[in-house]
Amino acid sequence: MGSFWPVFGIILFVWLLTRRDRRRMPRFEGPDPRDEAIARLSERVRALEKIITDSDWQLRRDIDGL
Repeated sequence: MGSFWPVFGIILFVWLLTRRDRRRMPRFEGPDPRDEAIARLSERVRALEKIITDSDWQLRRDIDGL
């Protein structure tokens, strides 16, 4: 029974440390809203790269599409 309290104290100390760390870490709420913006910008970059490398008639069509 004499060794119960030191072991209990160590377990309590470790539990309190992990509890504190869980409060600091952000919880995953869902997809980041920036992901949608990055996807839209990536699509625009692909379209602009295509405009630069394609022929003249496709250039007019793609510019109108933007």
